[in-house]
Amino acid sequence: MRKTLLLLAGSCSLLAACAAPPVVAPLTESQLQSMNCRQIGRETDKLNLRVDQLRGHDALFGPDESQKQAAISAAEFRLQQLRTQSVRKLCTFG
Repeated sequence: MRKTLLLLAGSCSLLAACAAPPVVAPLTESQLQSMNCRQIGRETDKLNLRVDQLRGHDALFGPDESQKQAAISAAEFRLQQLRTQSVRKLCTFG
């Protein structure tokens, strides 16, 4: 009985740890300069999808609210960097 409880508790904590959302790093200036408009558009689409998923994701086992907010704000900062770079490069999307 004790082994079963320990195994259950361990697997629950493992599931919660695996569900931590990835926090994206800000782009460096050299990374921004090397991106073309197509790459900026793709990265923007990926980040918008990630932010939407994080905002709408309510799982039984998952990250706590502070982890979610950290991941969302990091993605939004990177999105802002991409928007600024797309204006600099005169990119048009759509």
